Amino acid sequence: MSDILTLVTIGISAFVATNIDDIFILMIFFSTSSLSFPVRQVVLGQYIGIGLLVAISALGSFIPLVVPLQLIALLGLVPIAIGVKKLIQVVRKKDEASDPMQTVQEKNSRKKNRSYLSFLTVAAVTFSNGGDNIGVYVPMFAQYNTASQFTTLVAVLMIMTAVWCAVAYYLVNHPLIASRIRRVGHIVLPLVLIGIGIYILAGSFV
Repeated sequence: MSDILTLVTIGISAFVATNIDDIFILMIFFSTSSLSFPVRQVVLGQYIGIGLLVAISALGSFIPLVVPLQLIALLGLVPIAIGVKKLIQVVRKKDEASDPMQTVQEKNSRKKNRSYLSFLTVAAVTFSNGGDNIGVYVPMFAQYNTASQFTTLVAVLMIMTAVWCAVAYYLVNHPLIASRIRRVGHIVLPLVLIGIGIYILAGSFV
């Protein structure tokens, strides 16, 4: 029993230590849920991103340097590209708002098309921001590598992903925070993504 508690503690600590910034990122995504990032898509994307990081870390614990951290860092180009695209969309929305000829049906159609695969954006951002995750998870899986230990740790990481999504969703819907973050979320999101990408890229040259 004590071994399981130890593993649970280690798993929670590893997740929290490597995903503190994800709370803020998830809040930004959830704040735009009525526009291009539905809640289900955000949660799905987060699980895919974390799942990929866990899978690569597990492989890396058996085969050293399967994916060099520098290569993961270069994926910082992904959130930069997404951020620039979102910034262009924000500018276009301002133009659309001033265009009386565009129908509500046309706007809803575009919104639906953009949100349909938005989980891929969330997954890409989560994965590209996962250099720290891999750096921590690889030695963790290397040390606790029996089937039961591995299963326990993966279960803890998946549960913590759900907890993280729930906490971020609660915070973004809190009465004191909701109105403010939803009002600026669609503007802040592209800037945050570009900032994350630059930070990740900078880490690849350190």
